[in-house]
Amino acid sequence: MSKDENNVDPIDENQKGAVEDLSAKGKINTTVEGVDMADDNWVEKAAEKVHAVDGDTYVKLDRGLLTVKQLNYFLNSMPIELTYADSNNQFIYYNNLLPTEKMLAPRRPAQVGDPLSLVHPKRAVSHVAEVINALRTGKADEIKMPVPGNGPDRFVMHYYRAMHDEDDNYVGINEYVADLMPTIKWFLEKTGQKLVADPDAVSGASLKDTVDGTASASVDDNKKEEEKPVDGGSSASMKD
Repeated sequence: MSKDENNVDPIDENQKGAVEDLSAKGKINTTVEGVDMADDNWVEKAAEKVHAVDGDTYVKLDRGLLTVKQLNYFLNSMPIELTYADSNNQFIYYNNLLPTEKMLAPRRPAQVGDPLSLVHPKRAVSHVAEVINALRTGKADEIKMPVPGNGPDRFVMHYYRAMHDEDDNYVGINEYVADLMPTIKWFLEKTGQKLVADPDAVSGASLKDTVDGTASASVDDNKKEEEKPVDGGSSASMKD
């Protein structure tokens, strides 16, 4: 099956309504049993259940040896927001980079452990299922989506990348969120270039090409926000 990393949203009409169990009712070899996934203290209770290591205990990685503290320092210093959802569609990790109110895709500590059905607004669930199914089935390796409301001072992107084990089995999704504008502005400043509107850009991008600002593993406030399409007219090209 061919894979497409370059298309913003490779989901076609044949995948509309693709079945994904976002309630995480299944079981995989890393599912922690005996702990309610929706428990606000899932991390602490699940860690106790499996006798998880912490602190200064060493963890051998494929090309490294770090303590749990060092892993946390490393991941929490990443300039992007990271989320791990396993192949059972359970939200099991995010890097604790910033307080919830300052995040691009707000997450709360109590959400970790939740099935994906609980961390997404209802209006986004069907599209989330389509994205996951496209990654699970190999139609795409990565799906890229801008959020609505991007403008001259920010361009926030959500990236959803399929993860696989050493035998190429699907093991979940690595979602990362970043505001590209600071890097773009730095590049323009250092190179003396500028952004100009591209008259040939396609205007009026459809909702397919955007992701709800709360559609990642984020705070579900169930507010019916107006979803604004990305203004294709603001697409830019480089000009010396």
